[in-house]
Amino acid sequence: MTKNNGPVALVTGAGRGIGRAIAERLSENGYQIALHYWAAPDQAVEWVEAVLKQGKHARLFTGDLTVEDTPTKLVAEVLAAYGRLDVVVNNAGQTLSAPFLEMSADQLETLYRLLFLAPYRISQVAAQWMVRHSVHGCLVQIASVHHNRVTDQDSAYGAMRAAAIRAMQSMAYELAPYGIRANAVAPGRILTQFLSQGADPLRLQEIDAVMPLRRSGTPEDIANAVEWLVSPQASYVTGMTLTIDGGFNLSMPSPMIGGKPTFI
Repeated sequence: MTKNNGPVALVTGAGRGIGRAIAERLSENGYQIALHYWAAPDQAVEWVEAVLKQGKHARLFTGDLTVEDTPTKLVAEVLAAYGRLDVVVNNAGQTLSAPFLEMSADQLETLYRLLFLAPYRISQVAAQWMVRHSVHGCLVQIASVHHNRVTDQDSAYGAMRAAAIRAMQSMAYELAPYGIRANAVAPGRILTQFLSQGADPLRLQEIDAVMPLRRSGTPEDIANAVEWLVSPQASYVTGMTLTIDGGFNLSMPSPMIGGKPTFI
């Protein structure tokens, strides 16, 4: 692929789902897309081929982000391919749930490397390049409402999501003098193709019925938030976390007492 003058966006974990929707939206807005994938390679290849046929620019990058040197190598490969980097969206993630008393060291290590260490290193190396070349770029962390909402068996997952957001806030503070902005998006329940595949339609309807907005979110809802955060319209926004959850976090705990939800 030849280098182009358009801005470049690196989106990790973009083979499908939320990452794919973000990549597609940024591509529509004129970005050259460095699409990183690990799962769903066929879908990633198919999307990039379609983008190229439309005369737009996209390129595939792969690698296991839990491996120590993969995050820094990824940024180096993107810079070698495009010669620039304007936006980084750290979307790659994995949910590993287990009771606190049963969480294994391997599970904890995987979550730490994928949800905290990888986005930290990717953002760091990308920002170092932006500072050297006076690029007023954007860093976006896709996190989760679990960063501040406790649910069953999420001690490690929620902790790593919270840590990534806290790191983002420091990035925003330290990088502001260079014109680099850092923000996060915290999705709630997002009905991706992976989540809905094989699910009981009645169960999905029941879940939607208890959501304040009476529906689950879509990958496009998250893409909307990222689109705004990296746009000039958000040029005065940094260090913030946008919660995109249909109002789910507004509800008070309602435990089952006497066989019915009870406000306490």
